[in-house]
Amino acid sequence: MNVKITKQAFYGVLIFAVAAVLAPALFAQEGGYSLGEKILGIPSGAFGILTQLIIILTSVFMFGWIIECFVNVRRDKIVPPEVIGALQNYIDEGDLEGALQYCESAPNYLTRIVGAGLNRMQYGPESVKDAAIAMADAEQGKVEFHISPIALCASVGPLMGLFGTVTGMVQAFEQIENAPGGQVNPKMVAGGISLALLSTVCGLIIAIPGLSFFWFFKNKVQSIGTSITLVADDMVETIAAYAGQQ
Repeated sequence: MNVKITKQAFYGVLIFAVAAVLAPALFAQEGGYSLGEKILGIPSGAFGILTQLIIILTSVFMFGWIIECFVNVRRDKIVPPEVIGALQNYIDEGDLEGALQYCESAPNYLTRIVGAGLNRMQYGPESVKDAAIAMADAEQGKVEFHISPIALCASVGPLMGLFGTVTGMVQAFEQIENAPGGQVNPKMVAGGISLALLSTVCGLIIAIPGLSFFWFFKNKVQSIGTSITLVADDMVETIAAYAGQQ
């Protein structure tokens, strides 16, 4: 699968990054910390900021990659219709040498499958089919791997949220333990509790849409793979018949 980062994907990532940076101003409050500052972990100090930034950057990457998949994970993008027509004409005319050259000059999901079969013609029809099946599995794996970053982010996001939750509670209890004279001021533990709760929320914001979009693209990839494989099967059967005649 030949995929390039498109302008739409780049702009999507840029928008999320800018939104994360401007969050404090967008959610400003007159007293205390704004919601944006709390999301950035500022009340919890350097460690809270680092934890929240990792979660935010994970979400920016994930949503950017989702946009990229919407743009590129399409059948017409993976195998352009004109490729199918041109390759079919070569095979129907019996120009297998021309078909092989075309497959090598325009590599994609379909041409790699058909090209693998063409390269095994001298070994008989069964070898042609076996090579095409093996290549089809490899190409399907490439497309599935392309959407895997979404699943990774959806898995890492809540774990980072849990990490922030635990560390935030640890901070809060340390403040309680070290309170002078045993007098606990709510402001002393506010930073840790804020980090704990917002880390959980941010982790879930990553996990819920991330898993939803991953399964959407997983089903879409399987559907695309099935439709391309059906087209390839017809071509490979014709090539196998030519191989049996040699």
